[in-house]
Amino acid sequence: MNVQFNKSTTISKGKSLILLIIITIATLIGGILFLKSDTKLKKQCTFKTNAIVSDFKENSDSDATAAVYTYSMDGNEYTVTSNVYSSSHKFRIGDNVEFYVDPSDPHTFYCPKDISGRFFAVILFIVSGLCLLFSVFTAFQIIKERSSGSYGY
Repeated sequence: MNVQFNKSTTISKGKSLILLIIITIATLIGGILFLKSDTKLKKQCTFKTNAIVSDFKENSDSDATAAVYTYSMDGNEYTVTSNVYSSSHKFRIGDNVEFYVDPSDPHTFYCPKDISGRFFAVILFIVSGLCLLFSVFTAFQIIKERSSGSYGY
């Protein structure tokens, strides 16, 4: 069986290349923003305390949950929920965890052992790297096809 390719195949590869580049940039920016937010929280949250994992809040759209922490600061008790939902946690209810709180805003916190957000950033960087790899491969294919005058494999 003989399959013929024409110029529309090259245009399709060109569109694929553009899409891959857009996905590469978006996932790279997403990963950088996640890490930047994490770094900002580390600097901002300087009051060290211990928190108890008091509950897990369920996400109504999936089976993921977010850890709920209870801690004391300046004689007051606070309960806060992680912004990151995950389907698996390192914690159990009742676990005592190291916790850092923003002294000027007790509801802003950083938990070094809650690595779900950093894990997501790593996933974004991996996706970005794979898209970049496929982008380079596709670009070389397009260049090779245009220089040889063929529009197929």
